[in-house]
Amino acid sequence: MTTPRPTPPPAFGELIGRERDIADLCRVVGGNRLVSLTGTGGMGKTRLAVRVSELVAQRFADGVRFVDLGEAASPDQVVRAVARSLRVLENSEKPPLDAIITNLRDQRALVLLDTCERAVEPLAELCREVLSCCPGVHVLATSRQPLRLSGETVWRVPPLSLPPPRAAENGSRP
Repeated sequence: MTTPRPTPPPAFGELIGRERDIADLCRVVGGNRLVSLTGTGGMGKTRLAVRVSELVAQRFADGVRFVDLGEAASPDQVVRAVARSLRVLENSEKPPLDAIITNLRDQRALVLLDTCERAVEPLAELCREVLSCCPGVHVLATSRQPLRLSGETVWRVPPLSLPPPRAAENGSRP
């Protein structure tokens, strides 16, 4: 029986001012199995990751899997949150990590792990296992800090710069 393929939430709309970041990240994600988007809260890491995952999805025959880790802090909560998002616990007698590995082992998929900062160490362990056992899986993570794994590509999300003021806004006439 095939497990349903969860997908990321719908896009949040156009990302103005992130065009170059999006283009660069699409290349980076294609060439690296673990990419972490890092930066302070409110920088748009999730929006950027979702947009990039939409654009690279066709490269992954088994799609994109979105995992919200905003409430996970302990190792058990991390593994269970990932297993729930991938829908691998519903028909499995295996421990959650084994069910995740079994599900992803033969997949060509991008797993988008969102809001990793509450559980960096448990997520690093989970990613290490998944990446070593599942050769077709790539991971795109969003976090305030890197996972600090060998082979991780860290992309620091820069703040958006303000657009130049318009002539009408600064009191000038066209």
